[in-house]
Amino acid sequence: MNAPFLPGRGFRDPVLGSQAMFRVVLNALSRPGVIQAIPEVGVEGPSIVSPEVLAILLTLCDQDTPVWLDDELRVNAVGRWLSFHANCLLTSDPSRASFGILRDRPGNPALCDFALGDPRYPDRSTTLLVCVESLSGGSPLILDGPGIESSIRIAPLGLPDGFVAAAQANHALYPLGLDFLLVAGHAVSGLPRTTRIVPEAR
Repeated sequence: MNAPFLPGRGFRDPVLGSQAMFRVVLNALSRPGVIQAIPEVGVEGPSIVSPEVLAILLTLCDQDTPVWLDDELRVNAVGRWLSFHANCLLTSDPSRASFGILRDRPGNPALCDFALGDPRYPDRSTTLLVCVESLSGGSPLILDGPGIESSIRIAPLGLPDGFVAAAQANHALYPLGLDFLLVAGHAVSGLPRTTRIVPEAR
């Protein structure tokens, strides 16, 4: 027998909570690689993903923004939570997704399978929330590009297998391509498609 759906909780204050989260996301994408603190906004949901990931999606998603979830999340209460609180559509087709949650697990689609936009509407692409263990302690990466004065060093731990090479290929597609938000605990760091990523030389 399936367990009953527990709706959890959305923003404690829908207006102030969504405004605070939107500023965090905007800062993360306009200042690539700079770690932004995610405020506690009262969101409670299924523990398989963090409340911070859910809060970001609750800020960005609505009935016009299909969300891609892997099979486990889609059949889990996460899918029902998002449908209940954000009224968003769920899709198993990455090419139709406006947003998605990407975890380090086997069977993920290739990044190029997500919506990359088109030359007339490059903004019609997928933004992926990449769940990582930490925003420090991993293999160092050097970032440069718009929003970065010269270069910046990051070292996220727990990136999906093959992510760095795929993100480099994604950057080469500009102005098409995906944007990424790396989320770990109460922190997020942005990697927009304009950012060039190079592993640090040893």
